[in-house]
Formats: sequence, structure tokens, C-alpha cells
Amino acid sequence: MSFLAIDTCEATCSAAILAEDGAVRATRSDTIGRGHAEHLLPMIDSLHRDACTAYADVSRIAVTTGPGSFTGVRVGLSVARGLALALSVPCIGVMSLPVLAVQAAIAGGAEGRVHAVVAGRGGQVFHQAFDVLPSMVLPRARTEAACLDGSVARALIARHGGLVCGSGAEILGFDAVVSTLDPVLLGRLAADLDPVVQRPEPAYLRPADAARAKPPLPVTVES
Repeated sequence: MSFLAIDTCEATCSAAILAEDGAVRATRSDTIGRGHAEHLLPMIDSLHRDACTAYADVSRIAVTTGPGSFTGVRVGLSVARGLALALSVPCIGVMSLPVLAVQAAIAGGAEGRVHAVVAGRGGQVFHQAFDVLPSMVLPRARTEAACLDGSVARALIARHGGLVCGSGAEILGFDAVVSTLDPVLLGRLAADLDPVVQRPEPAYLRPADAARAKPPLPVTVES
């Protein structure tokens, strides 16, 4: 049996197939910007060929729930939930921010405070601070995940210090320990998570770009 991990929240479309013991069978990350809907399923098909596995071998699916692109988040969740339903397997949803924090702690060779920052729009970023501890699967959140103006996030990080990771780090003027999420780590972390608790629900963290249309004003016609 195997685990399938999917991440389409940002410009990179990523997926990985892991053995039940966490060994990598196949993984791929393509920076495509847009077009995740057309790219993801052919990528997964290709990974199955590389890993000599089939959809019927998948016993668990992990997917990032955001934040990031509205379209990218929806694509990943739709594919993951659809496959999980068709295969009758659990689907685990994980926000990208804690995964990036664990990835940064591993890459930086240090535990402690990590700021995960994902690029948003209009000078905004998605930010959350964590304490990465070896005894925990996911890091302990120090702040709520939030969409912040870049200046606010920059001041917060400068005040508290720590490692910085994610696509928004460079925007704020920090060196990113890691910039993109590793689907292999996502799959390994999700293997120890409860699908009842970690549900595949979107974490947009900001309103939709397109505001709901207002109803037209009444028109009075004089007779």
C-alpha cells in the first residue's frame, strides 16, 4: 500500500507517492504558475508509473488546505477528496504553514521559533509563527495563521526573531531557509495525523478576490 501527498496551493504543483514506512517511491514538483487543474492528474499518473504502483494501492491521501491561490487550493482539495471518495480511503488536510515550519527546522538544523510566510497579493502575506519541538508531529502554533500587510509581518518577525521560511520571506527582505513545500514531508507528517481531526477543508485566510455583486438599485419610471 502507499500514501499519496498533494500540494497545489502556490505556483508549484507537487505530489509524492510514499511507501507505508515513509520511503519515497516517486515525487515531483513543477513550478507552473497556473494550470494546476490540467497538470495535477497527469502528474499523479506519471508518478504511479515511476513508482510501479496504481490508484488501487493508495491507502491514504494528504493534501494542503492553504493558504495561497484560491484556485490552486480548490484544485488540490477537489482532486484529493474525489480520489479519496472513489478509493474509499481517508483524506487528511494539512495547512501548508506548519509543514513549511517543520521543513525549515530540518533544513536549518535547529529547533525553536520558526516563521512560515506565504506570499499573498497586494503586498500582503500569510503568516504564522511556530515552536518546532521534536516531540510533536506538527509544530506548536505561537500565533494564529493570518493574512497580514507586509510591513506588519516584517516588524513582527524582526521583533521576535527565528528562522523564516516560505515564498513570502524574500518579499519581506528575509532569507528563506526553504521556499517551497516538500510533498514528501507532507506525506510523512500526515501518516501520523487523524483524518477525523485534520479534515480537508480550505484555509483561505482572506476574502475572495471578487466581491459579491450588489443588487441593482430600484428604478422609478415616471408615468
